Amino acid sequence: MNEHSTAISTDPLRADGVRTDALRAELERFIQTREFSCLGARAALKRRGLTHRHYRRLGDEASAEENHRDLVAYVDAVRPLLSDQSFRTFVATFEEPGTVDEHAYEELLWRHLQHMHDLDSRTFGLDAGASSDPEQAHFGFHAGGHAFFVVGMHPGSSRASRRFTTAAIAFNSLTQFTLLGENFYSMQDAIRRREAKNNGSVNPSFTEYEYEQPARHYSGRFTEEDWKCPYTSRHPPATEDYTQGLLPHKR
Repeated sequence: MNEHSTAISTDPLRADGVRTDALRAELERFIQTREFSCLGARAALKRRGLTHRHYRRLGDEASAEENHRDLVAYVDAVRPLLSDQSFRTFVATFEEPGTVDEHAYEELLWRHLQHMHDLDSRTFGLDAGASSDPEQAHFGFHAGGHAFFVVGMHPGSSRASRRFTTAAIAFNSLTQFTLLGENFYSMQDAIRRREAKNNGSVNPSFTEYEYEQPARHYSGRFTEEDWKCPYTSRHPPATEDYTQGLLPHKR
């Protein structure tokens, strides 16, 4: 199965590939719009490093099981290919729900990730230096022993850079980020300048919380100060912390 293929399904909505192909085209168009800020995703698209799969419903247990299966296969395929020059991302899109508000999307996102994690933790452990505890600064969503930073997108997002036509999740390798070294900060600065120019401001979640608690950034909603992540880790505590070398957050 190549990086441009889609999840195999007997679902009549997708059996002929028309819906999936249309969403792939829409995803590529969205990534190239002025409002979309992530330069890493643009680079992944340009270098044919974007993998897309389509599922029935966000938060649904069966869809989460399919998503987990495909993401583990993706990890096996791309882990040896990651480098300081690689830009790769896995994007899952969902037929349902339609347009929902940010709180409803956030609830469905974490329900979906919890289903995936419950499956994953039965077989796989932690990535080196990452935690699956969402309270920690070195939190990463794990699949196949590999940690990801998750970017949620949906039609009801208040941020234009996350306002895709259907519910979606982008899984970005944390290893890929660390391999970029200082170039990570240069790209981050460029992304934020782009977002401020094209969307009026930088996402306040990043300016307020920065590296303190990455789980706050997943859904794209600006979370309350007393927000608690609705996600329970099944893994033991991490013994290393890859974030120790990151720039400190300053309020």
